[in-house]
Amino acid sequence: MQSVICNVSSIEKLNDFLYRIFLSPETPVSYKSGQYLSVVMGEKDKRHFSIANAPLSDQIELHIGATVENRYAMEVIEKMKAEGKIEAEIGHGTAFLREDSQRPIILMAGGTGFSYVKSILEQIIDLKLENPVHLFWGVKEHAHFYFEDEAIAWAKQYPHIHFHPVVELSDPNWSGHQGYVHKAVLAEFADLSPFDIYIVGRFEMAKVARDDFTQQGANVDRIFGDAFAFI
Repeated sequence: MQSVICNVSSIEKLNDFLYRIFLSPETPVSYKSGQYLSVVMGEKDKRHFSIANAPLSDQIELHIGATVENRYAMEVIEKMKAEGKIEAEIGHGTAFLREDSQRPIILMAGGTGFSYVKSILEQIIDLKLENPVHLFWGVKEHAHFYFEDEAIAWAKQYPHIHFHPVVELSDPNWSGHQGYVHKAVLAEFADLSPFDIYIVGRFEMAKVARDDFTQQGANVDRIFGDAFAFI
């Protein structure tokens, strides 16, 4: 883990609640795809966000869902706008891509957790790994797929990458997977024993998913998610 001052290069609002941010660390940093950073708001106040890009450039990308009601995230956005820089601890987490594994991969994200799997996907593509990859991205409603075009493009360009979008709420105009995202994984694969599985989302979702996946054959030692350190 490295503590570094980061200048705020840009803040872009992608929809009513989501911000895409690029940070420029003042000194070089290193991290692994799938790790996260902590924004230092105070001595005992550190707020965690997935890093949304693989370590392929000198910038750090974040996707932060923030509303007036969500002060945990909104105060970070306000600090970035007001000060133009933040202190960040970079390189937290053990749910990073296992680059040497030959196993097929399931990436499962809820909401803005897509940023976590985006980092891993970028690294898979950069390293030219040929493991079959199944990206399951679950959102409340279709409009929340803020990077849908990019996910579809990856699946079209790379035959081993498969995109499974999942919409939770009932929608008569939606013909894809509907309901909870981990249920879509269970419906797609009767036997999860061959897979490396990466999970990001709410703690309660991660716990239920791990329990259900292991009952369907998944090896608990091959299920990765930083939520498991807290539950």
